[in-house]
Amino acid sequence: MFRQKKDEPQREYAPYGDDDPRHDPDDAPDALPGIPLPGVGGRAYITWALLAVNAAVWLLMQLSGGSSNPDTLLRFGAMFGPLVASGDYWRLFTAMFLHVHLLHLLMNCLALWIFGKLVEGVYGRHRFALMYLIAGLSGSALSYIFNRDAIAAGASGAIFGVLGALAAYFLAHRDLLGDWGRRNFMSLAVVAVINLAIGALWPGIDNWAHLGGLIGGFLAGMALAPRYRCETIPAPFGFGELRRVSGKAPLGIRWLAVPAFALAIAAMVWFGGTQLTGAEQAKLLTIRAERLHLDGDATAALEQVERALDLAPRSPDAYLARAKIYADLGARDLAVEDIAAALQLGLTGDQREEAISLLLTMR
Repeated sequence: MFRQKKDEPQREYAPYGDDDPRHDPDDAPDALPGIPLPGVGGRAYITWALLAVNAAVWLLMQLSGGSSNPDTLLRFGAMFGPLVASGDYWRLFTAMFLHVHLLHLLMNCLALWIFGKLVEGVYGRHRFALMYLIAGLSGSALSYIFNRDAIAAGASGAIFGVLGALAAYFLAHRDLLGDWGRRNFMSLAVVAVINLAIGALWPGIDNWAHLGGLIGGFLAGMALAPRYRCETIPAPFGFGELRRVSGKAPLGIRWLAVPAFALAIAAMVWFGGTQLTGAEQAKLLTIRAERLHLDGDATAALEQVERALDLAPRSPDAYLARAKIYADLGARDLAVEDIAAALQLGLTGDQREEAISLLLTMR
């Protein structure tokens, strides 16, 4: 509630909606901290469901090799540019529910719990779920364009989108909510800038996903922001009228923004695929070769890996992939030569162990 003079009768105040002919922005006081935002305080089913899914997936990852294990992350659907370029477009979605370690999970869940309930309340469950999806995919798409050589995972892009959608809400209703709404918008803008600055300075943070999610969530929030109708009822004791927000106007043609967002995200993914460097294209061809090999098409697999080596003659991954193909074809000497080349070029981790194991089986 806003302050009143001592002798002034107390009354509630909630302004008319912008589609009401009686709406007059100049009639609103300078600050309206007591305006109850419609929908706030209800049951946030989508927010709690997202929290539960994120926690459950993290637990499954822990039981399947550890959430910080790169192989586990990739098995569960983390973002990795060459894999996405090879056709794993579903990773743009699944990466939204993966977290690398417990602190990563807790920080994202805390932010989702704080902002998600509020945004779900003012936008409604269906719009909130749609905006969360748009923001998460926008973040994944921008990460794919600018962060292709790293394994990326996390809900932070979608959560930045939730923050952007809330900022869009206050901006869309800046006249309705007066200075109170404008101050909230500026506060959210400052929070977003600070977090993006931290992401830019802190190593290992995929700030492209944050930026993409923020932009996607803000634009979706502006497109899907509720439009209010207001009603007036007589106030008790003859003190005038109470003016209350009474509901949400239908979205109508604004739903066309949804396929527009889908097309924009698809265009971003297509563009990212056209920007692959020679080394990235070699990685993509190697992945395709491995998949063809697993499908039993050794000839096509060998063709793909040869193209990869033409693009990146010092790729240990490509040499190992060709060694496995040669081994299955019975070309033992060629397989040994490729294993030696892969080890010499710096094969590491599980791939190094796999190469040594394959070499031992051929002796």
